[in-house]
Amino acid sequence: MKFSGRKIGLYIVVFYFAFGLLDIIPFPGYRSILDAAFDRGFAVVKEKSYTYPLEGLSNPTVGFHLLGTDVNGNDVFKQTLQGSRTAILLSFGVALVSFPVGIILGLLGGYLGGRVDDVIQWLYTTVASIPWILFVVTFLMVFGRGLLWVVIAIGLTSWVDLARLVRGETLRLREQAFIRAARATGMSVPAILLREILPNTMPIIRINFALSSSSVILAETVLTFIGIGIEPGTSSWGGMISEAQRELMRDPVIWWNFFSATALGIFPLVMALNLLADEDSQKR
Repeated sequence: MKFSGRKIGLYIVVFYFAFGLLDIIPFPGYRSILDAAFDRGFAVVKEKSYTYPLEGLSNPTVGFHLLGTDVNGNDVFKQTLQGSRTAILLSFGVALVSFPVGIILGLLGGYLGGRVDDVIQWLYTTVASIPWILFVVTFLMVFGRGLLWVVIAIGLTSWVDLARLVRGETLRLREQAFIRAARATGMSVPAILLREILPNTMPIIRINFALSSSSVILAETVLTFIGIGIEPGTSSWGGMISEAQRELMRDPVIWWNFFSATALGIFPLVMALNLLADEDSQKR
């Protein structure tokens, strides 16, 4: 059976989305099942501080933990799965903040042109000239760390590329015959933008969402690693890597926390999102 890059990417995204969604929505009994599956033996594990991957097969007293536990006794596999919840909340949260701004400004600038377009171009050029990491770090230092503030900080800077793309596509579409026909029938500007142009820009918006989601996941990892992103206590892949940096210096080296966050969390999901974006861009 032949699998395209889009199918592979879609399957991976659906896998992480399913676990993230299950952890976001309080389905009856799900949390208790998850805790029962992963948290058995924690009282014993915490005496030792950590367990190796699959150690429970040879030592039943520590409970079965597929990818072991960290120095705090937390199941690493469970943390990796719950990290997908944070990744999904970040991706959709940033999109909720940035996409309305980028789409509206792109549509207005591309269709109306003139001074409106000049002002919009000046606005997104000005925002793009500010290093995003400098803005985000300053924002989080002022308002504090946390999922909500990370979403707002990244969202305020990530609408620029979408605005440019939507503006360029709108410039192309506004000269098409079906748009001229809509104007000739007396259709209002908002109606033309919403009914005629916006649906035709959706492929670009989908591609941008996939690419921006992968960028958001990587940005959260960096911000949490340097100590200004997601607060401790919230499962995230960036938080796992931040904790793992100290564990990598122990003897023996506790490597499975870092491995799980990167090889089983960040890398597959970012790769899948880029595969989806690449396949969509080739179809255009």
